[in-house]
Amino acid sequence: MQLTIENLSEKYTVKRLGKNDISTVYNLCSPNTLYYEYCPPFVTAESIEKDMTVLPPGKTVEDKFYVGYFDADKLIAVMDLILGFPEADTAYIGFFMTEVSVQGKGVGSLIISELSRFISSCGYAKMQLGWVQGNPQPEHFWHKNGFCETGKTYDMDDFTVVEAQRKVKHIMQLAPSPFNMIKDGTKTIELRLYDEKRRMIHEGDIIEFINTEGKHDLLDVRVKNIFRYDSFGELYNNLPLLACGYTQDDISTASPEDMNEYYSVEEQEKYGVVGIEIEVF
Repeated sequence: MQLTIENLSEKYTVKRLGKNDISTVYNLCSPNTLYYEYCPPFVTAESIEKDMTVLPPGKTVEDKFYVGYFDADKLIAVMDLILGFPEADTAYIGFFMTEVSVQGKGVGSLIISELSRFISSCGYAKMQLGWVQGNPQPEHFWHKNGFCETGKTYDMDDFTVVEAQRKVKHIMQLAPSPFNMIKDGTKTIELRLYDEKRRMIHEGDIIEFINTEGKHDLLDVRVKNIFRYDSFGELYNNLPLLACGYTQDDISTASPEDMNEYYSVEEQEKYGVVGIEIEVF
């Protein structure tokens, strides 16, 4: 499909990389010695050139995006992205590496967060990748970013690859008060209309909340449970109100009519309502 590379990130400039960029890519990759200790051989100009064009079975050059992320003129990350692989609804990250000076500062996680949001808007449902078994660095990073092992492993000549996936994000906007309550753990159930968008949410999915007062104030959570009810009155009688964002766990201090400010009675009767139990990760 046609992918507008520039839309992969709002914070960084994203460009397709080619032969003229090989030395720059090498300078980014070569200091990451731990990666190549677990995943030999060590990077070379020749291996980078090959990676820029190599394709998995059944894929064409139109599906491959070997791109660089730039902060001003500095290359800070490289990604090899394959669309529609290994399944039509999946985006495959064949390679991802950040420059050593930005590691541990949230740059990689931001890039993956933006990628998830973008490919979701393109209609993809999952991201998939692999890391070398036994290497703690990528395992920790990908777990932190919501990836879970599928249970499949692949034996290569010198190492074993662990396959992992995560579903792409559902995007929701929140006012500052509930956003901060979810962020600090005092609110663990988000209340919504059970409309078409919410029916697509399942246990294990990732939701990205966007603070309406700060475009770049984002929060990723994982869905633990879905509680479906016919009305907010029924929901309020069955779920702990403290977890829903109230200051007391007492139905006498809360009214289901509070939700009429956000959803009309007609909408509530048409769709029903849902409590989405979440956890920050």
